[in-house]
Amino acid sequence: MTLNVSPDDADADAASLTERIVESTTDVAGADPLDLPPLYDAVDPDALEALYDRDGADGPEVEFTYAGCGVTVRGDGSVSVTPEPIGAGESAVVEGASLSPDC
Repeated sequence: MTLNVSPDDADADAASLTERIVESTTDVAGADPLDLPPLYDAVDPDALEALYDRDGADGPEVEFTYAGCGVTVRGDGSVSVTPEPIGAGESAVVEGASLSPDC
């Protein structure tokens, strides 16, 4: 099952990008949000939000693994979550700066 959430979806209007990622991941993983690891273990949420909060300008496409699921955030801020993780060698690096909290 792949779940796609557009920023134009009615539920997405009230939710931040990071909230949409967590909600979509819970739907795909069939887990309670409180059972998921913190999102910051997979990606820097503040850096991710900043990439897509640029007055309507499209951001880059970012892929990462969160809670065992593959997460893709497209340039328009839409979120796609699949049950297959993104390979470690496939983590996105944006403009020379990693979004990984381990860097």
